[in-house]
Amino acid sequence: MKSTTSRLVHALITNLQRVCAKLPGSEEYVMVHHPAFRVGKKPFVIVGMEEASKGATVSVNLGREAQVALLDDERFSRTPYIGQHGWVTVASERLSEGELESLVLDSWRRVAGKKRLAQLAP
Repeated sequence: MKSTTSRLVHALITNLQRVCAKLPGSEEYVMVHHPAFRVGKKPFVIVGMEEASKGATVSVNLGREAQVALLDDERFSRTPYIGQHGWVTVASERLSEGELESLVLDSWRRVAGKKRLAQLAP
């Protein structure tokens, strides 16, 4: 029987696979023992675990300006080790499906490059 944490992580990864499949050049990989998604060599989503709630987390690179704005929302925190580059982390169960998709798309846009941005369907 799967633990609650592993079920949450599996559900999050399944949802991210669906969202990222629509993004040109997106690929799933493992980054330091964490499921992640990247374009080329640039990661844009990292899946983790939240120790306090035993839940799944999602980290995205939104840039410093967006990071500052999101940190006013108690759901978000600066991602350890890479937060200085504009990464934020949030517990996945605290996001709606639409919010998750929007965050992933914004993060992908930061790293995708002009060619891939042009390939994205409007």
